[in-house]
Amino acid sequence: MEFTYEIISESNINVRYIYGGEWFTFNLFYREQQWVLHPFDSSLIRNKDMSRLVIADLLQHRPFQVMLAKEGIILSELNTSIPLGHQEAEYEELPRLGGRSDRIFDEEPRPLDQSLDIERLIEENDLEDLIRLEVELMETRQNMYNQILHRMFMADLGPTDPEFQKIQQIVKAYGEAKTKLLGIGS
Repeated sequence: MEFTYEIISESNINVRYIYGGEWFTFNLFYREQQWVLHPFDSSLIRNKDMSRLVIADLLQHRPFQVMLAKEGIILSELNTSIPLGHQEAEYEELPRLGGRSDRIFDEEPRPLDQSLDIERLIEENDLEDLIRLEVELMETRQNMYNQILHRMFMADLGPTDPEFQKIQQIVKAYGEAKTKLLGIGS
């Protein structure tokens, strides 16, 4: 078996793939209305050329494509944290594999600031904006905890470590809360 995956939460999947006889681990997570594939292995993070090769091979691997389909993830809309072209991205937004880079929302709501008074908040944002802002805040926190998981994983701590499991539960809780909030908005 050269490919395995573990669903951590609705918005987080760990993927393991053999390339060149070696196992490589990736995290597939949902952030800012898009799925992102990110390498967990320090060798891939340090060597972007090798990372591009492994990711390109993984994207063509049929069992990976089937897993994406089963999870409702569209391959052409999947993003990578490592640009697949030889040039580094000139902007922070992650490139789309299918060539699309358009934003889902035409106009971004203003960020929620602690010093912002209620009247101004109500005047400048409708309910959908407020929900979107909350979801973005949750995604930011969830991404932070995913980075903590990544560092723990790189330090040879994994799913058997109690602290790792607790951080995974935090990531899962944020994912569930985001799902509930998005349900309110629909």
